[in-house]
Amino acid sequence: MPFDPTATDWIGQEFATFAQGTKIVKVPLAAVDTAGGVFAWANPEPGPIAVTKVVLDVTTVATGACTLDIGTTAANATTLSDNLIDGPDVHTAVITTDNIKDAGTNGKSIQHLASGKWVTGSMASGATAGLVGNAYIHYQVLF
Repeated sequence: MPFDPTATDWIGQEFATFAQGTKIVKVPLAAVDTAGGVFAWANPEPGPIAVTKVVLDVTTVATGACTLDIGTTAANATTLSDNLIDGPDVHTAVITTDNIKDAGTNGKSIQHLASGKWVTGSMASGATAGLVGNAYIHYQVLF
């Protein structure tokens, strides 16, 4: 089934399009100003994965100035990393962005992640109060 960007169930559409081994997980955003406080997701697979895309979908902006960082880390779930998306503004307007077209200075289009290690979303500047949305992490299991 081809991807239909006008469909209301676009996640299902995209998953169907990329069904050849790509998995997508939806992770809700939290208004928490600590490293890994916006979200922390651990690789549940028994082996390494390639994080091929992260879509940041902000449905309600932060009440004050705020930027986020999203990245992979082997340290812990409370580590700030910006190697996927670096510094998008989540206060000025509702946004949907990703690490392919809007990676920022340090963001990359793909990252290796070992089993049990994390993708984190963190407040980079400002404050996350009022922030609502989801991150959609696309990944492929590496054999």
